[in-house]
Amino acid sequence: MSLFVVYVKKTGHVVGAVRAVGAGLPAVAEVVGDELPVRVSLLPEEVATLTLDAGELAVQEADDEPDVFLDPLAFGVEPVPAGQPAKPALVPLPASSKPLVFQNNGLRVEVDNPVGADTVVRAFISAGPSTTVLPGQINQGDTVTTLPTAVDDDPHGVLVLVPGWAGRLEKVEKP
Repeated sequence: MSLFVVYVKKTGHVVGAVRAVGAGLPAVAEVVGDELPVRVSLLPEEVATLTLDAGELAVQEADDEPDVFLDPLAFGVEPVPAGQPAKPALVPLPASSKPLVFQNNGLRVEVDNPVGADTVVRAFISAGPSTTVLPGQINQGDTVTTLPTAVDDDPHGVLVLVPGWAGRLEKVEKP
């Protein structure tokens, strides 16, 4: 039995996992179709659906890790160098204790410790029935970035991915 993970190419974050018997490596479209919906509760009876375009995603066979089914965003794919036969390892990622905050000029993303190199940030924000994708970066030695965006006062579903840190899927409201 093989474990296949779907992950975000730019950050390495796992966003889904499946087990298959006797299957070869499937294409992304075979696993998620054109997009992968990710849902977060906003209000007792309201759910935001964020869509991750299949072009943002990749599929990889990985070492067995049962906990990836409980919290996929807590794992990252550690790729194997080209030409190596081993499966990539799934690396457990630490969670940041810093809150995600909408400010007047955008979404503030902060991690607990300074990053060792310029680090890409990917944020997906619900905007009614659509999803806004915000690219950004935390600069080497820093812990924070603000991704420019304007949002209304309603709560929004937000998925934030920072390599080296567990992905965060949360309801975020303007203060």
